[in-house]
Amino acid sequence: MEKRALVISPIAPYVVKPAHMAEPDDEGWYGQIVEILEEAEDGFYRTRTPYRYETSPPAYVHATHLCLDEAEAERWEKADLRRVWAAWADVQVESGATHPHHISLCRGAVVEFVAPPEKPQGWAKVRLIGGAEGFVREGFLGPYYENEPSAGEEELRNSVVEAAKLYMGVQYRWGGKTPQGIDCSGLVGSAYLLNGVKIYRNASIREGFPVHEIDRAKINKGDLLFFKGHVAMYLGDGMYIHSTSKAGSDGVVLNSLCPGHPLYRHDLATGVLAVGSIF
Repeated sequence: MEKRALVISPIAPYVVKPAHMAEPDDEGWYGQIVEILEEAEDGFYRTRTPYRYETSPPAYVHATHLCLDEAEAERWEKADLRRVWAAWADVQVESGATHPHHISLCRGAVVEFVAPPEKPQGWAKVRLIGGAEGFVREGFLGPYYENEPSAGEEELRNSVVEAAKLYMGVQYRWGGKTPQGIDCSGLVGSAYLLNGVKIYRNASIREGFPVHEIDRAKINKGDLLFFKGHVAMYLGDGMYIHSTSKAGSDGVVLNSLCPGHPLYRHDLATGVLAVGSIF
């Protein structure tokens, strides 16, 4: 087994070469376990993410964003984990809004669940990487799916669509995957990953991952629309959600495939290369 590490920054930038100002490629969430493939120069490591993403050239993350304690990674893997589903959640030192906080975590982060709150929608007790304990609003936490949940197809389709909609209005960020900024494949990939499904990180259908091409006539909500260098999620009734850098949008918006609709985008509607689905 490769050496493993834990992401300890709220947002860990993965870059295409071992340099702080290198081009961004992806982002890691707090509590994510990654495999260390190679120790590079200047404190950088080449990693493999839980969704098996390695790029060419490969992605690197700096040691300041990682806990390299293998024992802690092993303990974390077996812990009772919860996912942060709120856009941002402060982990308070004590229960109550007036206390200082250890760290602010964004959607996708994982914490260890220690104890439920004393009253509904109160402060759940959690443990952070390294042992510090704190408190998070119960409503900010949701289930952590290591693998696809045993939900029916309709329920899963609805869940990934609702997860994607949580990012409405977030700015476009190349390589981004958080409420601070997100790109097109980061959006659809995060929506699926939050629901325990690990699809390919980039805007293409890749063998060995669950998304496969389907007949466009069979498209359903939660399926993916692939364009040249771009991907979107279909919502139904001709509508789709995507993160776009187009001037006037610059982030996560809704558009339509239907001519005459106020949100119709001709360039994308006429540029669909494939439709993909996990179902």
